[in-house]
Amino acid sequence: MTGPLTYLALRSTRNRLLRQARRLRTPRYAIALLLGLAYLWAVGVWQRPASGPPGVSEGTVELLGAAGLALLILYAWLFGADRRALAFTRAEVTWLFPAPLVRRQLIQYKLFRGQFVVFFNVILWTFLLSRGWAGVDPWRRAAGIWVLLTTLSLHRLGVALFRSSLAEHGIAGVRSRAITLALLGLILGAVVVDSLAVLPALRGGWDRGPEAFFAAMGEVADRPVARAILAPCRWMIRPLFAESWAAWAGAMVPAAGLLLLHFVWVLRSDAAFEEAASSAALARRPRRQRHAYGSTYVMRRVPALAASGWPGGALLWKNLAAVVRAESLRSTLLGFSVAVAIVAGLTMAGAGRTVLEIVGWLAASWSAFLLLLGPQWIRNDLRTDLGRLAVLRSYPLRGRTVVGVETAGSTTVLTAIQLGLVAIAYLAFWGGRVDDPSPELRTAVLAGVVVGLPAINFLGMLIQNGAALLFPAWVRIGPDRPIGIEALGQNMLVMLGYLAILAVLLILPAAVAVGVVFALGGMVTWWTVLPSGLAALLIVTAEAHLLLTRLGKIFEATDPSSVAPVESS
Repeated sequence: MTGPLTYLALRSTRNRLLRQARRLRTPRYAIALLLGLAYLWAVGVWQRPASGPPGVSEGTVELLGAAGLALLILYAWLFGADRRALAFTRAEVTWLFPAPLVRRQLIQYKLFRGQFVVFFNVILWTFLLSRGWAGVDPWRRAAGIWVLLTTLSLHRLGVALFRSSLAEHGIAGVRSRAITLALLGLILGAVVVDSLAVLPALRGGWDRGPEAFFAAMGEVADRPVARAILAPCRWMIRPLFAESWAAWAGAMVPAAGLLLLHFVWVLRSDAAFEEAASSAALARRPRRQRHAYGSTYVMRRVPALAASGWPGGALLWKNLAAVVRAESLRSTLLGFSVAVAIVAGLTMAGAGRTVLEIVGWLAASWSAFLLLLGPQWIRNDLRTDLGRLAVLRSYPLRGRTVVGVETAGSTTVLTAIQLGLVAIAYLAFWGGRVDDPSPELRTAVLAGVVVGLPAINFLGMLIQNGAALLFPAWVRIGPDRPIGIEALGQNMLVMLGYLAILAVLLILPAAVAVGVVFALGGMVTWWTVLPSGLAALLIVTAEAHLLLTRLGKIFEATDPSSVAPVESS
């Protein structure tokens, strides 16, 4: 990387740190920073164990860590990895792209800028990891974590470039990656064959208990295919467990070699990406002369919007179309499809009852977990569009309509994800022939979730959107995801306020539901759950109606200049 680009990256990072430091003059940033530091101190000092759990050796921990890394890498290859590390700002596009720089220098510049995030995570994980699990010396631990995180970041970027070349350039991209695809096919075939051979041993170890299962995993990891697959992951993990400087130096040699290979791979992937683009353009030109200078970007198709209809439907269509066009939706749908296929396969095979029960409880737990944290994670509503308040106010819509439609978009996405998880849990419990909870209770819960979950999610999303309207300076507006201790503390403040308000709003519906159950005899049966659930649903609907009406008036009275505008991409 050239001297001017290095200077630009260093000065930009310095200015960013100074800007965040000046924010501490504002009380909300100072409070958020103190809360974030208190949380990290509680997690990293008060609750940090002095050593790892008894009876678990460092070899077992290394094996589990390597297996976890292998799953992360497999996820990146199957579901894709984003290319945000190479996303340039408008200022960088304006000033750097016309400059006398080659593309490789721009890639190096962005990778160097990304080290700011890596170093922050290195400091955080060095503080959080206990000494008994990750070596004694913090400097060795920090260097090992840096190599690990940087290698993973480069691998995700290389996978993203590889997948983009295949997806955007068709046959030309396949031809340019023929050797790589052949190797991946051989590796995948070897893994499938070896997995079928070791599945009975793992199943027997699971049935005998955790110690037998870990012993079976160790035996499986010593097989040639598993040893070859896990070897790079073990190399990345091993520096974290070095007990001396000599052992650490010996472990860092292969880890640093992997880092260097990934760096070269990313640069070479970029070159191959350009070559594939040129090949695809030349292949298309004789057929049709519409595109004389290469490929064009094709946006993912979404259902067309009718020429006439309810005006609020256009705003809802816009929010849902943005989700459909996002890469995360395809990954989520593919993940659900894989999970359903695995559950169906285990059910048809009549095996894996324990695995199905675990999958069922995990899916049910995640659905309940999203009930609390999903409204903060899914943000295709006013929290993304409020920066364009002047445009929203220009629409021929009432304030309550805008707030309701914006809230309905994120509610639809959250509810669909939760219902998918509940369906997976129901199928897993049914396939595993789980008796507790009983099939009747599971069916009742499923019916109650389908009926009541959308209303509760809508109420929770109204709270989040109301916070953005009332306190825009305290809520993150726009699609950007800030990082740092200050952002952690600010998210905690918003989460604590959201949980408190949601709990207060759900007290009355819960009390009414309990009162109906006791009035009908005090027994939890179908004849008591149904009317009590309907009564609670009516109360939640009334609360959402009142809250929506109030937020609509606040939206109409909000001055667009009071909200910081979002820079359009």
